[in-house]
Amino acid sequence: MITNEQVASTQPNQSLQCPVCGDAMAFQIARGRKSGKPFLMVKCLRDGRHFRGFVGDKVYVTRLLERLEVGNNSRKITESQENSPTTEN
Repeated sequence: MITNEQVASTQPNQSLQCPVCGDAMAFQIARGRKSGKPFLMVKCLRDGRHFRGFVGDKVYVTRLLERLEVGNNSRKITESQENSPTTEN
């Protein structure tokens, strides 16, 4: 399931440059306005009108989301273990 945080998060990718201005592009997970289906959006960080592309392949996006969820769950487990109080005997 895509959370609001995932939709809002945009991470710059320095290896992928905008064909118009040369600035870094970013990948963002989002949902279709009408369909609600998840997709991967690639956009220019300087100006989204320069370049905006969409990956809507259902199998690819589903696998990507599964990998992200596994990563988020393992990160949450690690953080909760680090923050839990330890008891000493």
